[in-house]
Amino acid sequence: MRSIATFEEEKIALRFWNYLQSEGVKSTLEEEGPRDWTIWVIDEEKIPSATQSLEKFNLNPDDPVFSTTNKASSTRKKEKDSNTNKKSRFKNHNLKEKWSTQNRRPGMVCLSLIIVSIIFYLFCRTNPEGIYTLLISEEKNSSLSEVKKGEIWRLISPIFIHYNFFHIFMNMYILSLFGSQIEKRKGSLFIVMFVLVTAILSNLAENIITGNNQFGGMSGVNYGLFGYIWIKSIFDPGDGLYIDQINVVILMAWFFICFAVGDNARIGFANWAHTGGLVTGSAWAYISARKWTHR
Repeated sequence: MRSIATFEEEKIALRFWNYLQSEGVKSTLEEEGPRDWTIWVIDEEKIPSATQSLEKFNLNPDDPVFSTTNKASSTRKKEKDSNTNKKSRFKNHNLKEKWSTQNRRPGMVCLSLIIVSIIFYLFCRTNPEGIYTLLISEEKNSSLSEVKKGEIWRLISPIFIHYNFFHIFMNMYILSLFGSQIEKRKGSLFIVMFVLVTAILSNLAENIITGNNQFGGMSGVNYGLFGYIWIKSIFDPGDGLYIDQINVVILMAWFFICFAVGDNARIGFANWAHTGGLVTGSAWAYISARKWTHR
């Protein structure tokens, strides 16, 4: 086994490693540091050809020849090599395994959002009138008169409104599950920007389409987080984001069940906030993935 290349970017390393796998070159990809990804060729006889491929890759990493499409074949090769890898300190790049063993504690931004949501929940439970300062508008029919007068926070503040314990518990759980994963991969600044954008667009979607101003909750943002991870895991797995398929089924089933129940926030659900968040997060992820693969 011999090291033939070290990359500073995970995506670049993964792209070349996948190419070697597709060419039948047995190799491993090891993370040796935050910006240190090393490729090791297992078969000594393959080192000359792997080195030649590396020289071509360094000249033009975006060459379509390095975009592997035979994923099934690559998967079979990785499974075949798994017994060898278990006996060494070198590991294959397995997103599911990394996701299942990673630190699940919420990131600082997500933890702050959870704490603020709980504070507002307790405040509104003890001071019911306080909820009116958080609604997107105190007037119905999509007037947004308060926003037009300068109360800009109302475009975001509905995400902190929760009407009962189950409502806030589920929203905070999903925020911690998905938001923290994105925050740890993309950083605090990215998750702040993502939450602000999805909050504004999902809240506006609900208010403008239905005229409803009594809605609240983090679910619009949560569906944005879900959509981002889901689409990224499909089109850009090198980004390291992962979602279990059972969670995809559950969340999409819940999405359609909510539409079946209705669109009243107190007895049903703010379905267009869900939709706005899901579309925003999914589109964001797809554009990002396409920008990487076809830049």
